[in-house]
Amino acid sequence: MNINIDKTEVLRYLGCQGQTADEATERAVEEGISQLFAAAKPRYTYRVFETEILSDCEEVRLNGSGVVLRGKDIVRHLAHSPKCALLGATLGIEADNLIRVAQNTGMLKAVVLDACATDFIEKVCDEAEKEITALAEKEGYQTTFRYSPGYGDLPLEVQPAVCAALDTARRIGVTVSDSLIMIPRKSVTAIIGFTTETAERPSPCETCTMRETCEFRKRGTACGR
Repeated sequence: MNINIDKTEVLRYLGCQGQTADEATERAVEEGISQLFAAAKPRYTYRVFETEILSDCEEVRLNGSGVVLRGKDIVRHLAHSPKCALLGATLGIEADNLIRVAQNTGMLKAVVLDACATDFIEKVCDEAEKEITALAEKEGYQTTFRYSPGYGDLPLEVQPAVCAALDTARRIGVTVSDSLIMIPRKSVTAIIGFTTETAERPSPCETCTMRETCEFRKRGTACGR
């Protein structure tokens, strides 16, 4: 994968937007990017399923997967999508280990590495989305934006079923704990609709459960999720 971690984005995650970061932070970000590239093992997998939308029940069933997506928001998101892709992506346990070790040596380094990893996993998802979009376009579809468990009213409880449908444990080494935490922690799942309509791409803030308390929104920006 041809991926570059965006130093500007990392500094933004660290709250440095609109101001000059101090020398120690700049150096920590540069070192963090280098260390993360050396350690991380980015991988992704995806599968495409036909959808069955049951608006009365506020759920979307992915035929042949055992996955049922529940909530008004996901029904609206996939309303014109006869198919959708499930996506799973991770930086691997190596990235988790790097951050964990850093927590024992200095919190600045650990926080910076975490911010670097946040941008890195988003870039991995972007690469996967490009591939999925190309596949959709070959079939005459457009794609919706990525929608993950925990957005809007789509519950995190669907995470184990999504990972099972993708066989993430075997394919990319991702599992889900009993408390619904993905392991490795720098992992993401998402749903991308194959839509017959012109795809709207609203701000992810609209479906984010943290929108009322988000520090980025208070500053008039967004996290870039």
